[in-house]
Amino acid sequence: MYPFRRIIIPTDFSTASEWVFDDAIRFAGLTGAELIILHIRMTHRSQPDQLRLPADPSLYQYAEEYELQALRNRVQRANATIPTRLVVRQAPDPGAEVCRAAAGEQADLIVIATHARHHVAHLIIGSTTMNVISTPPAPVLAIRYGTKKRTAFRRFLIPVRPQQTPRAVENLASAMAAHLNAELHLVSVCEKKDHAGAAEHLRELAAALKTPVITTVIEGDDVEKQICRQAEKIDADIIFLNASGEPGPVKRDIIRSAGVPVMIVPDQAAGQSADADS
Repeated sequence: MYPFRRIIIPTDFSTASEWVFDDAIRFAGLTGAELIILHIRMTHRSQPDQLRLPADPSLYQYAEEYELQALRNRVQRANATIPTRLVVRQAPDPGAEVCRAAAGEQADLIVIATHARHHVAHLIIGSTTMNVISTPPAPVLAIRYGTKKRTAFRRFLIPVRPQQTPRAVENLASAMAAHLNAELHLVSVCEKKDHAGAAEHLRELAAALKTPVITTVIEGDDVEKQICRQAEKIDADIIFLNASGEPGPVKRDIIRSAGVPVMIVPDQAAGQSADADS
């Protein structure tokens, strides 16, 4: 899982999907990964072989190559020698097809815009993105259109629930923090009466990880707002969340409201970061 070797970037040719290019390039440069730009040609559910937007194949090819060249231009401007290629799929359900393509390509990371073609970024999460983050075959870096561009990844934040034990999300964040010399923050939001227990739980969780950890307990009952405020307070570069089925209300609110990228990590990815220790 980490270091990343193959990164997929789904694109629908929107400005929101192009917004994620720079972060994908940065991760590829840090780990020597290949960048794969993925375009799904949408078809009808009742007729999977029929395109929803019928057009001459050359028109699709032109748009796809144009998008690939835009990515390559960004790579060149970053003075990075990163391999890039294009993958084109045809399917009625773009979210499911993104997951199938990522699995087929053995991708280590999917970088996706959270709001697809919609620019009302604070109100919705695009349906394609929601499908991808519900059952991802690999970690997903979801980036909201318009968030501040970052030149480095120095601080990672992980919200922690009571009695939570180390899982793939903590293991990935710890491996990345060690590799990038970043700060790892574990944050628990709880009622005042649970403060001492939450603090002890964070200490135990931190001791199980392989990198220095900063722990913080915040008293309150609005988890989403407290996590987003803490991310802003420490100037976090990524919030890490675990993926275990369709995100609940708190996770959805964090994904759509946070002013930083959110890394959603599937539990089945546990144990795949061994390369980081070799």
